[in-house]
Amino acid sequence: MKNHYLDQRIRVKKPNLSETEQKIADYFIHSNELLSSKTLEELSTEIGTSQSSIYQFVKKIGYSGFQDFKIDIARNFSYQPASQNLNRMSGADDINPNDTSLDIAQKVLQSNIYSLSNSIQFLTQELLDKVLAIIYSAKTLHFFGQGGSSIVAFDSFHKFIRTKYRCNYVFDYHMQLSFVTKLTSEDCVFIFSHSGQTKESINLARQTKKTPAKIIALTGNSGSELVTLADEAIIVLTEENLFRTESLASRISYLTVVDILYTNVMYHNYDQNIESIKKIRNNISTTKK
Repeated sequence: MKNHYLDQRIRVKKPNLSETEQKIADYFIHSNELLSSKTLEELSTEIGTSQSSIYQFVKKIGYSGFQDFKIDIARNFSYQPASQNLNRMSGADDINPNDTSLDIAQKVLQSNIYSLSNSIQFLTQELLDKVLAIIYSAKTLHFFGQGGSSIVAFDSFHKFIRTKYRCNYVFDYHMQLSFVTKLTSEDCVFIFSHSGQTKESINLARQTKKTPAKIIALTGNSGSELVTLADEAIIVLTEENLFRTESLASRISYLTVVDILYTNVMYHNYDQNIESIKKIRNNISTTKK
């Protein structure tokens, strides 16, 4: 049986786990309700690792100590993702060549719902307020990404251009590097990179860091250099399957996180943003008969 609560907590740290820590993580994720009643010594014997390794692991995933860990998992053992009752698609084996086109459609939909439920697991009031504070203090918003992330960046630009803010999207990497030399304290830069390891995105963040501009990173890799360079980072976790890589499966989650930010921004300066939308609609109306 999979412990979904621990799975959610551990996955955000997975890119930085050692071999021993991964072994502990696998044991915890597939544990049952008895986990909260076991001692460090018992777990050490069953997992085949030292007690200190287990103690350091629970601290690494956010607990103050082993007792804090036991209390929390006992309280949350019954936790299930919002979409758990939808027979979610969690891997390649859930779709098979014998499925009808409608079967596949339903499973893809369930997978997307599951991705969406995961996308907000690590959004907290504190994180949202910090990210929004950066946006509110800016005058111009910039959206950058490479490869598939550039599509998310462009969609985000397309949303935010409706707000009162000046917005900018640059597709070419060399042009991005050139452009960030002009940034000031009135600029906010969004950098999208699901892997968090794209050299271009990391270098872009490094160059942006030399300016007074603020950086908001959206990535699936909490341990990446991109996160350390950003003023604030939103972590988006997803699962991949046979034909949808993790980066493809995550796209709907990134778009949803951006929707959350966009909606907050629209209501924060309601009158100004409504006026901005009216002006855009008036201009676009000139293209219609």
